[in-house]
Amino acid sequence: MKHYLVDTNVVIDMLLNRDGADAACAVIDGAERGEYALYLCALSFTNIYYALRKMLSHEERISALLQLQEVLHVLPVDAGIINTALCSGWIDFEDAVQNFTAVADNRITGIITRNTKDFQKSKLDIIDSLNFVK
Repeated sequence: MKHYLVDTNVVIDMLLNRDGADAACAVIDGAERGEYALYLCALSFTNIYYALRKMLSHEERISALLQLQEVLHVLPVDAGIINTALCSGWIDFEDAVQNFTAVADNRITGIITRNTKDFQKSKLDIIDSLNFVK
């Protein structure tokens, strides 16, 4: 089975029904069917909670995050990952944290994102969410 980190933005696209929501749903659906394993950086949960603040109540956001945990595996972020991301030279710190979180887990072979250019420095395979399930 293949293992991928899913970028926070892909999950937010799905939950907020933004552009790319259909592709994001298809990515998550494949994991639910057991076609591959998806992982989410622990830091992503706070970012998703914050992104949903204008649309959902606290209780609804917590419920959405609990449902995500049923499908997506959570990868830990520790001081070493934060330090590596800080010193990496990546322009987007959040993307650096996600990348180095994925790199730290030897099962992860790629990152699914709608912003492939943000992960150009990654040593992992970077897959556009719009093309992942085609």
